[in-house]
Amino acid sequence: MNYPRTIGNDGGFTLIEAVMAGAVLAITMLGLAGFQGASFAKNAQSKDSTVVTNFGVEMLERIQSNRQRVLDYHNIDTTAATPCPQTGAQRQALADCQQWRAALTASNISGVRGTVTAILGDPAPTLGVPSLNRTNVVITVTWNTSAGSGTSLQSKTMTFRTVVAPE
Repeated sequence: MNYPRTIGNDGGFTLIEAVMAGAVLAITMLGLAGFQGASFAKNAQSKDSTVVTNFGVEMLERIQSNRQRVLDYHNIDTTAATPCPQTGAQRQALADCQQWRAALTASNISGVRGTVTAILGDPAPTLGVPSLNRTNVVITVTWNTSAGSGTSLQSKTMTFRTVVAPE
């Protein structure tokens, strides 16, 4: 059985179909480009958070390794005119402060600032109350990060707390 052949345009794309497919592709690519920009911003914020976490933990470890002189770390402020306590501070505590400040400054994180507070947590032994000589240590690192679309900065803070007791 022979079917008659029709002459016409049965296969392929028309120009309108090709233009529509191109438009759908262009819109999809623009959407992906927007996601990529947001992804880069979040990636940079993540990197800063990781670096700040490392700085905070590093200072905690420095204080733990010098646990007999924990109170020498009190009132460290890396952005102050005199960031490290000068009066009566032990050499190791002073060197730890200076090295921490130098590392924070060299990190190129916008507006980074590190502070340390060390306060005796137990009552003074002179009051007749048994004391374990524990010290509450709070390390705070503050920095600025881009709020997303570029120009505005948002302040972020990460706080590390521990209790240090002499061996």
